[in-house]
Amino acid sequence: MAYTEQRGDKWRVRWKLANGKYSGGVTHDEKTGEPFTSEDEARQYGEDQETLIRLGLRKDPDKLTLGEWAATWYAGLALEPSTMRTYRSLLVGHLLPFWEQRPLHTLRAEEFDPWERSIIRAGYAPRTAQDARRLMINILGDAVPRYIPTNPAARKRGKGRKGVKRVEAYQRAVKVWPSPLETVLIAERAALLAGESDDVFAMFVTKAWTGARWSELLAFGPQSLLPDGMLDIDSKLYELSGFYLGYPKDGSLRAVDLPPFLAALLRDVAGRARACTCSGRAERPPVDGDEVVEWCTGRRRYLFLTAEGAHFGRGWSSATMRAAADGVYPGRDDRRWPRPPRPVLADAAVYGPAPPRGRAQALAGDAWPGRPVRTPWPYAVAGEEFVPPRGRGRPDWPNWPEAERPHLVTWLPIRPGLTPHGFRHGHQTWMDDAAIKKALKVERMGHEDTSMSGRYGHVTEGMREELRSVLQGLWENAIAERFKVWPTSPVPVLDAELARWREGQADKVISQFSPRNSRRALPA
Repeated sequence: MAYTEQRGDKWRVRWKLANGKYSGGVTHDEKTGEPFTSEDEARQYGEDQETLIRLGLRKDPDKLTLGEWAATWYAGLALEPSTMRTYRSLLVGHLLPFWEQRPLHTLRAEEFDPWERSIIRAGYAPRTAQDARRLMINILGDAVPRYIPTNPAARKRGKGRKGVKRVEAYQRAVKVWPSPLETVLIAERAALLAGESDDVFAMFVTKAWTGARWSELLAFGPQSLLPDGMLDIDSKLYELSGFYLGYPKDGSLRAVDLPPFLAALLRDVAGRARACTCSGRAERPPVDGDEVVEWCTGRRRYLFLTAEGAHFGRGWSSATMRAAADGVYPGRDDRRWPRPPRPVLADAAVYGPAPPRGRAQALAGDAWPGRPVRTPWPYAVAGEEFVPPRGRGRPDWPNWPEAERPHLVTWLPIRPGLTPHGFRHGHQTWMDDAAIKKALKVERMGHEDTSMSGRYGHVTEGMREELRSVLQGLWENAIAERFKVWPTSPVPVLDAELARWREGQADKVISQFSPRNSRRALPA
């Protein structure tokens, strides 16, 4: 039988558990957190808990393990499949092997810092350890106050080395972003890696000049181009053992203004739009959250697809970005098949009658993207003649006539460490540098401004026209600077833009809207 006792101005109730012992007692409703205001209310709550125990509907807190609670907690989630898969991976890989059999009431706060560091010592990235700890905080947070009084996994404020925290904060704040010229150069290199593809060039330029997220970019179709020169961002295409369609992150549906050059570029791409090769879920194992998403079935046309008609996956994106931005193909840290990073070799002969030779070149020779050699060349040795080995499809270099040999050069870095998301940071920075109004920036980036100025501020047509002018000016600046590097390009759509300068038809006045970052020197 439940009994009550007064504690100051509160009432506490204890009830009999299934093992015959009494509970530790509570002074509030465990679900709502509301304190008991009277003795009758506290006694009634205790009697209700005893009834639930007799019916087997209440788990004894002294016996509830973290594994049992985590299973209940996970089953009640209704998140996107990608998030569900991440949680499941952390649970199976890091939480359950260590904590599954531990009763909730036995968990102690001093155990979680060593556990988090043990994940790093096992060879995992610090980010993985942080994500595992964060998931544990969420799981145990939902067990408070019904099963445990406080969250033992929560981080204690003011603990840890101050210097380390400041370094970590600085590293989180630093994000590599490109200038407009660097964007054009990297997009040109990416197009060359894809076989002189106009669509790949347009894809990277679109990402940089709209600030769209990568998943939003992949979902663009002909229907995304609105008649009034705007781009409708109403969906995303996310990769998860295949691709599924959904709303943009945080429901950030929006329409963004396109500068004239980009509107024309995307109309040209839309004329070549095609359906993808996806076939739905026929060959895919079930994934948590399948019932709340729309899997891509190949019935929809997209602007940006690979030459084979597939969507651009994470592997393609990272490999292309590393080669284009860093100038090297990424290595592979694999115990069975390790591979060091390899330089991207190019044939400089496509750029004129007297191309630079060797690995060291002038600034112009390093800045333009060269035509990549389609075979896996090894490292070149400085100061020695480059002689590729024979076999596996490589040319017979010693017997190759000198006049027909490619003039091999290597790509130097343009913006090392740049990721596709870095273009989004760059777009925001360009707008900040051009003093674009906050209301329009927030709308364009798909963010939410809950401040008072955000509540009362609105976007006007004058703001939109100013932004279109700024973005068009940045493009003209980038093309003008690219023309100074070299007057032609193997990428047809870019070469058509450079032709205006070759023929003297382009405006020779450089726009005043040019982010300070665009004046960063290219690698010498």
